[in-house]
Amino acid sequence: RKRSAVDKNDSNYADQMHRLKSLGVHDPICVLLRNLLDCVNGDFCGNEAYKTFADVKLDLEMMIDVPLRFLRNCDAGQSCQIERGDILFGREECIKQLNDAYKRSCSGEFNGVLIRGEAGVGKSKLSTIIEQIARDSNGCFFRGKFDQNHEIKPLSVIGHVFNNICNMIAVDIFSFEDEIKLAKSLESALGSRAWVLAQIVPSLSKLMPLQQLSCVSLQSVDLAESVRYLLSTLLSTITKHFGKPIFIVFDDVQWADAASLQMFTSLLYTKKNVFFAFCCRDGDTSIQAEDPFQVWLQSISVFSLQQIHVTNLDYEGVNNLISHDLCVSPRLTRPLSKIIFNKSLGNPFFVWRLLESLKKNEMIYFSRRESRFAWDIDKISDLEISDDVLSLLIMEMKKLPSDIQMGLKVFSCIGASVNEAVIEILSSHLAINLGSILDDATRKCYMDKVAGTKKYRFVHDRVQQAAYEMIPEEDRRLYHMNFGLSICSHVLNGENDDLFFTSVNQMNQGGPEILADPSQKPVIARLNLNAGAKCIELSDYASAIRYFTNGVAFLGPNHWNDQYDLSIELYDSAADAACNLSDLVLAEDFAKTIIHRAKWTEHKLNAFYVMSKTLRKKSLLRESIHYVLSVLNELGMFLYDLLRNLL
Repeated sequence: RKRSAVDKNDSNYADQMHRLKSLGVHDPICVLLRNLLDCVNGDFCGNEAYKTFADVKLDLEMMIDVPLRFLRNCDAGQSCQIERGDILFGREECIKQLNDAYKRSCSGEFNGVLIRGEAGVGKSKLSTIIEQIARDSNGCFFRGKFDQNHEIKPLSVIGHVFNNICNMIAVDIFSFEDEIKLAKSLESALGSRAWVLAQIVPSLSKLMPLQQLSCVSLQSVDLAESVRYLLSTLLSTITKHFGKPIFIVFDDVQWADAASLQMFTSLLYTKKNVFFAFCCRDGDTSIQAEDPFQVWLQSISVFSLQQIHVTNLDYEGVNNLISHDLCVSPRLTRPLSKIIFNKSLGNPFFVWRLLESLKKNEMIYFSRRESRFAWDIDKISDLEISDDVLSLLIMEMKKLPSDIQMGLKVFSCIGASVNEAVIEILSSHLAINLGSILDDATRKCYMDKVAGTKKYRFVHDRVQQAAYEMIPEEDRRLYHMNFGLSICSHVLNGENDDLFFTSVNQMNQGGPEILADPSQKPVIARLNLNAGAKCIELSDYASAIRYFTNGVAFLGPNHWNDQYDLSIELYDSAADAACNLSDLVLAEDFAKTIIHRAKWTEHKLNAFYVMSKTLRKKSLLRESIHYVLSVLNELGMFLYDLLRNLL
């Protein structure tokens, strides 16, 4: 007998659904049965009635495969937040490429992968797949992330990764005999200069006692090249003894400093039991063709890195993502997904922020009747939505309470991440509780707590950028300078290098023109000199040059009279660092300025030496000798006439 049409408003129908729930039948099953029963209404059935048995089959499969999302009883209290899932939709080809690359790396065919794509496409998310491959291979996974603002100590990202490697090895060493064997191998491989690595990787002392490390003279050694060699040797030695494969991901390498990029090149020569992944952003107009990162990209063509290009999702990928995050069947989310796909062009980060925005504006809401998320498709269709995720983020941030807006602005000035020490200092400086604001920003999905650390970070670099762009352009430099001066007042003893570099970087972003008190300029110039010296200790000459140059910028207009000694130190240090980097034009500029400005001959000696080195680096050996002899002659050492006939 044909069943009569079911009216959804009929009390008997509602009673039947209630009886099913009282028997313990899950809400999604009740909804599935209701949508099946509604099919008998033919052309008069509701929008959610099943059209094909394939849709019924798909819904049942999703309830079985992902019961925590598609077979759960929900209420408004439990489902007030959109739950961002960990599944990567539309990335099957990328995942296959990652697995293939690892298999081929085991045979020595590949060193690893270079993951490229525009902002927000999910490059960093793919590192979770690499982490899964590491677990499946009984390997160990490590990750380092770079920051556009370089608000960290030079080489600290690489140092952090290797610190974690050393800590892991120290815990996982199987026996005392293995510990002794590894220590002897490291001592033999690294030699007497291992102490240099201890400055970058302090946890090396857990594998190799520090008292066994001796400080030696490195005047005749290229310190930067030595550190690159030593770090590569350390990794090779560890992999030989450890036995397990090591997976290392470096994220946002487009922001890596020159020293770190050179270090990557050296590390890529370590082929056994190490799998590298480098994630970088494409299409960033702020990165110029002559940028060190672009130069590095061209240079690594000699290495076997498989390139994986991550693009935006197609419509089906967006629909699956929205279905998963809203815990709603994909057959029901299609109309919503079509609108969001057209606005976001399939950018996963844009999709997620757009969902959050629609929910905050109550166009996506929790339906008690349906026991799931629902949406007002007409309102969403008529809504003018920005086609730029940055504009969308700024618009949403401006709706936040003023204290959270202020907190996000402060955090964005510091960088992609901020540690609790900085938060405490700036809370006192601004007389607001930034810690509480940070918790609020984390609950609202703008910030994340970094596991195992005292740091918080923005959930995405676009979120940081949006927060920073909320600061009026004319106020940004003042923010940086004030924050830098405040942090600096807590680290004048120099005990905390991370805070020290953060403070100096902030003041440099502020710039000398923003200072109201001219007496502060030589103080900041001296701090830049100290920062550059610390960089040279870490073999990072590129960062050292940046600090020395900033130090010169903070000198007063009459600095050769008012800050003579400081001027000599800054110019001398800059000339040396530029020469070591083979930036010969810059080295000569600094050296010639010293020779012209120095009051006493002894203050010119290093500049003379730099000038002779630049000639040698240009392969002008004869000219270099002539230059040295002419200098000696000028100094009253009349060797030129005696030796010129020998040349």
